[in-house]
Amino acid sequence: MSDGGDHSAGRDAAAAGGGRDGPGAAGGGAPGDPIQASEEEGRRYRVGVYDPIDPDDLPEAPESLNFPRRGSGPAYRVHDEMPRCPRLAHLIGPSMIALGMGLGAGEFLLWPNLVAVNGFSVWWLIWVGVLTQFVVIGEIERWTITTGESVFGGMARLDDWSFWPWFFLAATLISFFWPGWASSSAEFASQIIGAVTGTSLAWQPIALVMLGFIWVGLAGSKIVYNALERFEIALVLGFFPLLLLALAFAGLAPEHVLELMKGTVSVGSAPREMLAGDQFPTLLIAVAYAGSGGTLLLAQSLWLRDKGFGMARYQGRIAGIRGENEEIVHTGIVFDPDDDRTMLERFRAWMRTAEQELLVTFVLLILISLVITTLLVAATVGTNNPAMAGDLTGMVTEEARILEEAAGTWLKVVFLLGGSFVLFSTQLGIVDTVTRITGSIFYEQYGKDSRFWTLKKTFLFFLTLLVAASMAIVALSWTGGESVESLQPNFLVLIAGPFTIASMYAFALVVGYMNVRRLPDSFRPPGWKRWGMVWAGVLWGWFTAEQISRTVLSALGAPETVVTSIAMHPVRIGLYGLWVLSLVWFAWAIIGRPGAEYE
Repeated sequence: MSDGGDHSAGRDAAAAGGGRDGPGAAGGGAPGDPIQASEEEGRRYRVGVYDPIDPDDLPEAPESLNFPRRGSGPAYRVHDEMPRCPRLAHLIGPSMIALGMGLGAGEFLLWPNLVAVNGFSVWWLIWVGVLTQFVVIGEIERWTITTGESVFGGMARLDDWSFWPWFFLAATLISFFWPGWASSSAEFASQIIGAVTGTSLAWQPIALVMLGFIWVGLAGSKIVYNALERFEIALVLGFFPLLLLALAFAGLAPEHVLELMKGTVSVGSAPREMLAGDQFPTLLIAVAYAGSGGTLLLAQSLWLRDKGFGMARYQGRIAGIRGENEEIVHTGIVFDPDDDRTMLERFRAWMRTAEQELLVTFVLLILISLVITTLLVAATVGTNNPAMAGDLTGMVTEEARILEEAAGTWLKVVFLLGGSFVLFSTQLGIVDTVTRITGSIFYEQYGKDSRFWTLKKTFLFFLTLLVAASMAIVALSWTGGESVESLQPNFLVLIAGPFTIASMYAFALVVGYMNVRRLPDSFRPPGWKRWGMVWAGVLWGWFTAEQISRTVLSALGAPETVVTSIAMHPVRIGLYGLWVLSLVWFAWAIIGRPGAEYE
């Protein structure tokens, strides 16, 4: 199959067999198995599946409790054919992209820095943060598997002004406009060049080359998602062996492992110093990046759409320059869960398999990577180093120096190469994700109604705009002199923290509300997922309220001890009160009224 997908195969499969459960049904399952896709059909998902469907040939979904609430959007179309679900091996991909983005931010830089400063007592926060993201990402996936729509399409139905999609477009640009990870990757690449050749090279020209490569790799593809998935898998596979090799020569002591194990179960313990000075910005974005982070989590919906999960199989995908435009369905495609229980069982199989894909390739591999990187930092620079707080590149440079002393220049190069790979994978994922989110929102809310804009043109426009802006920031830091000397890798990574965590709190509430209040009972999340969404509101909401409190207090000229000590102050009390009220409303909306009819 070509990178662009085999469209004719999808149409022929849908037409053959004559019935839902026959061997030629759209789900492609083997005879006698109405739920599981056949091996042949499952292999199609490795490069994504798109089966064109004309929504005008389908009836409109009525306003009833069997279908998602239409809200202010176009009517859903009824197609009583939830595709059969392939096995897990065929669906690996979307969570690998999320993994690649997370590894370069929280896992290689932020959490190791917090451990280097505070020791392993903070390790419990890592797995708490990762599992929180597991719950929320799973709920982001639910909407797309159920309706085929992006999560932004669902948000646009909540009001007449499509407020939330535009809000998250702005939040995405504010948070991830900055090329922090390309800058850090280039910084370590320049150190590799220096170690091998003995020459000094600024990081900026390397970052410019990296950003140019990202543009060519994404824009020049046939199907953008397929190119991104392959790049991310290759970069992640390069990261683990290189860092494991560095750890093997780092002189790891048994007490480091014991301290990590103790910190894993020391829930609630953390030095008070983490809430002050240079540590709080690092902690803020590390909690956000316990995995992926910010509005980047919402892109999971868009990746599932391009992969063809569930009802997204009937939606068009984003094509690159070499690809052909695919017909985009501008509304959701749904089925009646009471019409055929087999379709509902297929939906449940999709949800189980999507959760397995997320658990295995996101949660498990992130935790393994954090074990490696935090043990490596402890074995090299040690722990309880307050002077290292917030100095991300300085920490990595010191790790590389100590590894060089332990085994030679080759080990320094191996370590820095692993770090450069994974940071580049983060920047690659961020460029695609920011472009994908902003482009999809723009197209769904405006471009689809014009004759000029296609999804392909929209993606290429925003991709070019983002890469050009990132290049301009890097070039400015190179040529702007002392006036822009702060535009260095550490600053470009940490600047996103306040916007990132606040957007996460907002979309946790919005997505949780959508899935419980707008989906039929058969598709709603179970109780433990609802409580998990409330917990996300607790964790991310507290950090949001505290960050806004500090920003306001600093602007008002409050003493530093008040700003950083969580001391009770009218400003802090008021903002905490707003957080608690919003959290109580959210818990009541998704737990206190289970099974209630649509509003």
